[in-house]
Amino acid sequence: MRRTSGRVVALLVAGVFALSGCTTGSGDDAAGDGSAGGEPAAPVEATGSARTVTGSMAETTADVPGDAGMPGTLTLTLRAVDVSEQTMTVRWALRWDGDDAEPDAALSYYDMGLGTAVSVIDPTNLKAYRPFCTDGTWKGEAVDAVRCKASMLASARDEVGSKFPNHGTVEGWASLPAPEGRPATVDVMPIEGLPGFTQAEVTYLDGDS
Repeated sequence: MRRTSGRVVALLVAGVFALSGCTTGSGDDAAGDGSAGGEPAAPVEATGSARTVTGSMAETTADVPGDAGMPGTLTLTLRAVDVSEQTMTVRWALRWDGDDAEPDAALSYYDMGLGTAVSVIDPTNLKAYRPFCTDGTWKGEAVDAVRCKASMLASARDEVGSKFPNHGTVEGWASLPAPEGRPATVDVMPIEGLPGFTQAEVTYLDGDS
């Protein structure tokens, strides 16, 4: 699996979402709305979210964004991309190492200018996927997207309250719609604003590849 820069993946996300916005029918499902016609959806079970994964598919390290006012590096580890029936579960971990910061210091997503909404892209089929949500929709008005992000099936959601302790590793996960066509690999951006991963291998838990 190749590593890629956050800028390249971000551009790819924007392009694929622009394309999927011109589709109908399954396009809304691919974006992970979890709703139809803009109505709030019933809660969706995070299938497979209890499975413990501690491995590492790939890893990338970047400097803490300058606006955070804290030195150090961020190490993002992609642990797994699992598909079980209609649900894709992405798991990752993030570690902040601020050697010049206080040992008990902590940074939030907001402090670092990062976002919590995961994006998964299937570049071959030009499909983009975002987490299920129980309120709002990713493809509606801006307020609908805000409601969707606040209710998405993911950890973390809260960009202000979710903290990263110095030299501590925080695990994360998100539940998204299973990709159409059973692609062998996808591109994954676990955290908005950090470098993502290309050609991440998808594991189909039903045993068929």
